[in-house]
Amino acid sequence: MMPGKAETLKAENLPVLGLEEAVRQARMNNPVIIAGKSRIHQAEAQLDQASASALPQLALSLLYQTSDKDPIQPVYIGGKQAGYSRAGFKTTWKAALTLSHLLYSGGTVHHSVESKKLALRGVMASEERTVQSVEWAVTFSWYDLLRARRKLEVAEETLALAHEHLAQVDALYRSGVVAKNEVLRVRVSVSEAELNRIQALNAVDVAWKGLERSVGISLRGAWNLPADENYPKAEPLPELPLETGLSSRPEMKALKYAMKASLSAARAARGQYSPQVYLRGEVLRADEEFFPSEMDDWKVSIVAEWTFFDGGKAAARAREADAAAEEFRSRAEDLKRQIGLEISVAQLNYESALRSIDVGRAMAAAAEEDHRMAMKRYAAGVGTNIDVLDAAVALTNSRNRLAESIYDTRKARAELDWAMGITGKKLSGEAVK
Repeated sequence: MMPGKAETLKAENLPVLGLEEAVRQARMNNPVIIAGKSRIHQAEAQLDQASASALPQLALSLLYQTSDKDPIQPVYIGGKQAGYSRAGFKTTWKAALTLSHLLYSGGTVHHSVESKKLALRGVMASEERTVQSVEWAVTFSWYDLLRARRKLEVAEETLALAHEHLAQVDALYRSGVVAKNEVLRVRVSVSEAELNRIQALNAVDVAWKGLERSVGISLRGAWNLPADENYPKAEPLPELPLETGLSSRPEMKALKYAMKASLSAARAARGQYSPQVYLRGEVLRADEEFFPSEMDDWKVSIVAEWTFFDGGKAAARAREADAAAEEFRSRAEDLKRQIGLEISVAQLNYESALRSIDVGRAMAAAAEEDHRMAMKRYAAGVGTNIDVLDAAVALTNSRNRLAESIYDTRKARAELDWAMGITGKKLSGEAVK
């Protein structure tokens, strides 16, 4: 059913959904991006946990203790027992404020904090690539929607031409110039054009759903699509696409940070075999009744702990971290080759699609002229109905192929930008050298 006048006026008042706006909406609403922000928050919390070990720890404690006998000890003077002294309370309530501060850890805390800092940078780089991937998906879906809309326009143009030809054949049939079978054949072509229009309309609906899936919110009914009549032109590429990709792809940075984080974690594990020196201070009150007030005291102590044997736990953690660093190093080498392949394929696809536009435009122009001439010849009685129908099919195919070439070119360039890791930079207006 065709839209009514009220629906048309409503659609005309809707804002235009350009590519940059679609990407902006995705950055705010796509669940994958939102989940990525949560992963960054997790890494920040892990860094805070590691950093807390280097800060003083303050604790308040309350103790209740009772014993079977009075805590008394013998007192000796000149080698002879002179009596007894109390060594505490039989029933004890103790309230204490304790301060503990790590003075030296053999580098364990320092390297643990450094490892978490590097891990946080790695997570942020990974999420930067996640954002680029979402932007890439939105770009693809947006161009697919424009392609589907253009094919719908072609289907509607074809249907209009079919109706025009049917009116011409009906007039000739009523005049007794053509036979009934020619009218029936054109009516079949009209029905076929109508079916193609229905399929094209469904493709537009599906494309809208695909774009909404990439963006993360409902869009249809709230936005209009922009006019898209310009043919894409060749855009200048970076002078060294591969070097641009290696320096811009966030995955490379993420793997580099992950490798360094693992090496720092290994150093932190080995640091546990060094002495651990603590400063501890305590202010306390003790009494036989709650709240204690009779005994008021304080003490300061320095404690050194040195673990000589832990069953190989720290050494195993260090080996695990070293192996992880080697894994990340190997993955980085493989990623370099993968980036080179992706950039090469995307560049070839872009150049091929760009060349196909000129061919498609020439083919569409020739098909339009052929269809126009076929219609004139038929009206003049020197052409056949089959010539007109064949010309209409060729015209439809040429227009659809031109639409394919246009949007294949735009998608190929978007894929090339994604392969080089400059998707977000282009959309945000940053210069890419």
